[in-house]
Amino acid sequence: MENKESEMSQNEPYLSKFLSSNSVNTNKIDLVHQLQENQVYLKKQNEVLMLANQEAELATQKYSDLYDFSPLGYFTLSNDGSILEVNHNGSKLLAIKQEELIGVKFRTFVSAKTKIEFDLFFDKIFNKEIKECCELSLTVENQIYHVYLTGVLNLDRKSCHITVVDITNLSIAEQALRDSEDRHRELLRNLDVGVVIHSLETAIIMSNPKAAELLGVTIEEMKSMLSTDPYWLFFDENNLPLAVEDYPVNVILKTGRPLKNFKAKVIRSKTNDSSLLLVNGFPLKNYNGELSEIVISFIDITDANQMETELIKAKEQAEAANKAKSSFLANMSHEIRTPLNGIIGFTDLLLKTKLDQDQAEYMGIVNQSAILLMEIINDILDFSKIEEGRLELNVEETDLYELSHQVINLFKHQATTKNIELILNIGNNIPQYIYSDSIRLKQILVNLIGNAIKFTNEGKIQLEITELKTCGNFSTLHFSVKDTGLGIKKHNKEKIFDSFVQEESSTTRKFGGTGLGLSISNQLLGLMQSKLFLKSEFGKGSEFYFSIQFRTSINRKEQLKPTFIPKSRITEVDSMEVENIKILIAEDNEINLLLVKKILSKMFPKALLYEARNGKQAVTIFKSIPLDIILMDIQMPKKNGYEATFEIRQLEKYKRTGIIALTAGILNEEKKKCFEIGMDGYISKPINSADLQKAIIKCLYDKRIVT
Repeated sequence: MENKESEMSQNEPYLSKFLSSNSVNTNKIDLVHQLQENQVYLKKQNEVLMLANQEAELATQKYSDLYDFSPLGYFTLSNDGSILEVNHNGSKLLAIKQEELIGVKFRTFVSAKTKIEFDLFFDKIFNKEIKECCELSLTVENQIYHVYLTGVLNLDRKSCHITVVDITNLSIAEQALRDSEDRHRELLRNLDVGVVIHSLETAIIMSNPKAAELLGVTIEEMKSMLSTDPYWLFFDENNLPLAVEDYPVNVILKTGRPLKNFKAKVIRSKTNDSSLLLVNGFPLKNYNGELSEIVISFIDITDANQMETELIKAKEQAEAANKAKSSFLANMSHEIRTPLNGIIGFTDLLLKTKLDQDQAEYMGIVNQSAILLMEIINDILDFSKIEEGRLELNVEETDLYELSHQVINLFKHQATTKNIELILNIGNNIPQYIYSDSIRLKQILVNLIGNAIKFTNEGKIQLEITELKTCGNFSTLHFSVKDTGLGIKKHNKEKIFDSFVQEESSTTRKFGGTGLGLSISNQLLGLMQSKLFLKSEFGKGSEFYFSIQFRTSINRKEQLKPTFIPKSRITEVDSMEVENIKILIAEDNEINLLLVKKILSKMFPKALLYEARNGKQAVTIFKSIPLDIILMDIQMPKKNGYEATFEIRQLEKYKRTGIIALTAGILNEEKKKCFEIGMDGYISKPINSADLQKAIIKCLYDKRIVT
């Protein structure tokens, strides 16, 4: 404003002169007014120019800031490659200050490997006068940076502008991706699994060499092949043609779900051979969740399938062999125990007659030898059943006091003969009644005390039962058998638990036995969730011990169901019925038949005895004679004991005849089958007279109560 007023003041003398000289031609007032308007216009124009100047300065500053602090590196190079200008990021990229870079040739920073590329790039900018691009690597402070250059020629044609973008990280990522793709490609190429990728139209997009090999074609032949092409020929695992809609790729397309462990057989047309394939597949989806491709993988399982078939066949053969083994053991048990029954039974009868001292001694030896042979057979049968997993525990309420006294009583005579003290020590807190398999628990204790008796020549043997802990109605009991015998050498402590193994080879000759006793005892304890342990010092004695948790019972003896008939009731039955009882002995072995007749004659002198040599004859006699008891052998000609019993039970109408199995078999399965078929008792050979008497009287008593 001051400038405009100053201009007006300067023009006033000229204006006065002009008015004075031209007062006649112009109106002085109009001229002044025009001049004032012109002055206002000039003033406004001046303001616009000043504002434009300010905006230009701001734009220049903004450009300068953008130039300097742009994330890209900006360089202005002369036509000889010298740096004329550089922005802040450019100097930062080259790790040199901006002012120090001026005049330096840009090419000096280009790595030796890419200098030729830079030269071509730079020449094209000046020669072709078009925008050029290239990728280079720069060496800065001994480090390599990958950059992307863009260059354009200036208007003066004497310099050019270059932008530099650091793509080091991108380049590393791209290289890693390429390496990954190479690895996966190599893996796919060498994978021993066929892999095929199908489009949604089922055309093959990609496949690996193994897929082509398994399908009997080349990779080139597989390209773009469709699942509907007649070339493909698939069968199911039953050799039936597979419908096209059931091909794996089509199933996945139809369901949209993965396909797992699908078996199909492919026939190769070129060689006419075939393979059984295990096929898996899954659908691939894009970012929008839409189905895009189908991946199918498959392996050749022809050999594996054949091996599986052979294994199944081998398993069936093994099972058949096991059955044959079990049948053989059962038959051998019967065949061996049958003559032993005669030996033990008749020697036992002879020992009860008047014999001189030598005769009694010899007969006792024969009897004990037969009993020992029977124990060996029992051990082998038990071991066989445990090995096959067929031995099961029969848990029932057991009087522990009675069981432990029975065990001790078995060995009293042997201990007295060897002048050994035999002690039973039961703790005060031991529950009298527990739930256990009394037969197997007794077998373990008998085995341990029997071994102790065998290997102890002087001193004592002690069976000790103590309570370790009680929790509710469960009690953990500790059983220990200590002796002052030979003891066991340290290096033999483990092997004596192995089957058919004894401490020393000489032991077998000196002491006898199968080497199965401890192994069977330990395996029986395993069924009871326990284990056999040993403490021993050679020459001083041994201690075998184990602990078992039992469920206890608060019942007392009078509350239990009696295992045999009370004496008063036996007398009543004897006086009323025993004189007239009719007993049929169904037995095909002459010796056993004679033995049973002798035992029954002594047991029930006034009983009427009948004989049957086979099951069919037993049924015939039953039809004609009102029998009270039938002693039924199991293995007999024409009709076995099971068949005869079943037929008799079918014929019965008004009363039930007591049938007791009298068999040389001791397998649990046989015992169960006897009761299932309708028998009332089970006596295994060799026959124990007391057991036979109890079984017969129980049948008579039960029959009397029923009738």
